[in-house]
Amino acid sequence: MMSELSNDEMSKVTITAFIEEDLKEGLKALADVERRSMSQMVAVLIERAVNDAAKQGLISDSATKGK
Repeated sequence: MMSELSNDEMSKVTITAFIEEDLKEGLKALADVERRSMSQMVAVLIERAVNDAAKQGLISDSATKGK
């Protein structure tokens, strides 16, 4: 029997980004320091950027809802 997925798991999507090799190395180093996978680190950084943009009024607060 399959276990039910939580709302957080069902709402996750895959994205693809192309970055320079040196930026990837920096991302890996940061992820290592924070004991996260690179994927988790990217998700955290995107979340921080979106939340900061909402706080600054650059985007609607509704863009940060539903997490």
